[in-house]
Amino acid sequence: MPRPKKTAAQIEAVQQQILDTALEILQESGPQAITSRAIADRLGMAHMTLYTYFENQGAVLRALRQRELAKWRAQQQVFEQRAEVEDIRVVVEDLLRSFVAFARQNPNLYRMAWVMPEVSGESPEENRLRMQATVDLLAGLLQKGMEQCVFVSRNPFLAASTALAMVNTPYTLFHSGKLVDPILRDQMVDEMLRAARCYLWSCPRFSREERCPE
Repeated sequence: MPRPKKTAAQIEAVQQQILDTALEILQESGPQAITSRAIADRLGMAHMTLYTYFENQGAVLRALRQRELAKWRAQQQVFEQRAEVEDIRVVVEDLLRSFVAFARQNPNLYRMAWVMPEVSGESPEENRLRMQATVDLLAGLLQKGMEQCVFVSRNPFLAASTALAMVNTPYTLFHSGKLVDPILRDQMVDEMLRAARCYLWSCPRFSREERCPE
């Protein structure tokens, strides 16, 4: 007797299990370790059964990237809400620090999302749009701060791009193999955060000590 067809909810549940398993493998061993066989073995399912839920291994990687980045975007939107009621300087600094925290807590996910997006099948255009959305978020916060004369008046998109480049560079260099010392990496991160604050807080209404604390 044929098995009853799975409902849409059941299929979705199994797909999420597959993505959860792929994320575990990614966090443990890096993007190169995510294979359909590795996922199937960990779930205790037949290798070919995986293709009932995803067309191929690339589809698993794309779905994982999309799911995790959707979570990231949702977390980032909180900063826009905070900007309505909190000191914009605190919100912007916390946003910049959130990139560092993400890189430290999810090194292999960061690597796949920001250093090697091609591993997950992300096209150059998808990568461009994702990067632009990230910069747009910070640019909007900087624009608000400029209107309050909290930040120096300059092109907000350029300022956002510059600040993000500062805080992300140490981890980008580290995950691309151009920087191998994690201690030096973390020291660079601290210096870059301070430099980004000094760059953004260059409004005359603040003293140098407020803009560039030791």
